[in-house]
Amino acid sequence: MKHYLFCFLTLVSGIFSNSQAIDLPSDLAENFVFAQDPKGTVVLVTEKTIYRFEKKWIKTEFKNSQNKKDSLALYFYKKFNNKNYIPININNNLHFFLNGGGFVLKLSNNELKRVDNSVDQKNQTDGVIFKHNNQAYIYGGYGLWRFKNYITYFDTNTGQWEQLSPSPKEAPPGRWKPLFQVTDNKFFVLGGRTSQNKGNDIDITLDDYFVYDLNSKTFQDKGIYNSEIPIKFSNNTGFLIGDKKAYANENELLILDFLKKETNYISSEKLFKNLDSQTPMYEFQDTLYYISDTKNKKHLNMLAVAELSKFNNKSYPLINIIKENNFYFLSATLFLIIFLSWLLLGLFRYKDFLKELVLFDETNLYFGNDSIQISLKQYKAIYRLSIKGRLTSLELNEIISSKNKFVKSHLTLLRQKFIKELNSVFNELTKTQLVYIKELKDPNDRRFLIYKENQEILKKPSFGAFLFKP
Repeated sequence: MKHYLFCFLTLVSGIFSNSQAIDLPSDLAENFVFAQDPKGTVVLVTEKTIYRFEKKWIKTEFKNSQNKKDSLALYFYKKFNNKNYIPININNNLHFFLNGGGFVLKLSNNELKRVDNSVDQKNQTDGVIFKHNNQAYIYGGYGLWRFKNYITYFDTNTGQWEQLSPSPKEAPPGRWKPLFQVTDNKFFVLGGRTSQNKGNDIDITLDDYFVYDLNSKTFQDKGIYNSEIPIKFSNNTGFLIGDKKAYANENELLILDFLKKETNYISSEKLFKNLDSQTPMYEFQDTLYYISDTKNKKHLNMLAVAELSKFNNKSYPLINIIKENNFYFLSATLFLIIFLSWLLLGLFRYKDFLKELVLFDETNLYFGNDSIQISLKQYKAIYRLSIKGRLTSLELNEIISSKNKFVKSHLTLLRQKFIKELNSVFNELTKTQLVYIKELKDPNDRRFLIYKENQEILKKPSFGAFLFKP
């Protein structure tokens, strides 16, 4: 009975487990590279053997024997494993690039051969190794006591690593272990770690985000990424889920969409249980493949991508939109405050400006805090002066006597008397004789007279015109 109960519980636990675990080959060497071949199949590669997982492990021995040059890359002090070699498919062949730059191995026609003419450079350790147009590149990394901010590429003609030149002055700070993706001929880089040139900060996390255009060979600063994104650097190259880049730790998975500027974060204590952090993860046919390590026993684990929806899921914008919105809001608010202050100051200035003018209505003249009564004829004359800035003798004749007809000499006397009385009103109001209406020859026709104020104290500009006057 206990035997049947044990079998039942084992069956139930298998049904409800999130992932399947397959034992690694029993004869697998201690050091191996977990990779994905050009067809998408996950493989285990050692110095002499490749194991392909096709529902079961299929072992194939390499048919070549390594020469001295090949052996130097395979059997030196840095072991042939995922920590030291990064697998990348180039021209439909699996390649293995030494971490830090240097040795390059190629797996083709069931032969593992060295294809470089380089050495263990130790110059770009934990830099980003990526491919573009079937050519391998390394960005950043650490070596010779500093972090690198340049990009090198593997020249297949010479077998050497060459630096892209010139190194742009606008290149971001050197770093290692950043998050990245290559898409649309652009190399997107987020975060990573570095050390400050000044101060005691060692191996600190960076908060910047930039793009390198692989066609124009120029950097573009994208500012600071969203500080709420949980994963800000990585010890591996990550993997693709569709057209998005993903980075995994044992309890978390970050999926980046650089083109849409979005991230998706999935977390659970049961997500990738016992994940071997030294090996990468791959996606093939809607299934995730990764290596787990339990009490020094390793397994190949498989998790359906659809299962990810069952775990805690949270989205973050790539750029901190809240901070951007706050910046624009604060900028708009500051602008509004400055504008309203300028407008209010303009109102006070306009008020003071009006005190220096003679204001009027149909019954009174106003100047400062004083006023004086005027006749209707005086109002009409003042009104025309404020509008046109001048008054012709004919217009004044019409104001003085619109019904009675007088001879020219008498009209002249009436105009002189009218102007004299009007000037007396101005003098009494302003307590000075500096303001008056003067009689002049019309510059357009000197046979006629015109009347103008000696200074512009009647013409009142609008508030808008006053604000924007030079």
